[in-house]
Amino acid sequence: MAVPDVWRAVHRLPSFALPYKRFVTEVVCDRSGSFLGSDQSYRETVRQQGRAMVYDDRQDEDLARQGAALAHSTVWRWLSWLGEQLPEAWHRVRQLIRARTSDSALHWECWGVSPYKYRSESRRLTLQRALEGLVLVEVFRQLFGKAIFPRFATVASRR
Repeated sequence: MAVPDVWRAVHRLPSFALPYKRFVTEVVCDRSGSFLGSDQSYRETVRQQGRAMVYDDRQDEDLARQGAALAHSTVWRWLSWLGEQLPEAWHRVRQLIRARTSDSALHWECWGVSPYKYRSESRRLTLQRALEGLVLVEVFRQLFGKAIFPRFATVASRR
């Protein structure tokens, strides 16, 4: 077996992850929801109990030595992905929810985001849609007992 094959066997990514995407769905939803549901800044959102969030420093010793941690800009990328890149997915999720429960009032909900979180109308809309998406993720999980993105959403949406 060649050395690169050994490296791939030892450092194989789990099926739900993509190369260079170090955080999984639970972290994406948790940190995105934490930002939207609080008065935290992006920089505060990437810290827990005053400490920087690191994916798993056992995976890459170089990253551990560098102190690689979640960048505050990553939270905005996640929110923009949730708010801008998934309209078809959110539409299908809403259809499934309506089919499962006729008393769903999701379409009546007002998705308000704190005005301190944005400076432009386009960012407000993105954050609002991201918030709606996070709510849909949770409602879907409660109704169906399953995650919307069981294999990490970027795998499914990448073309």
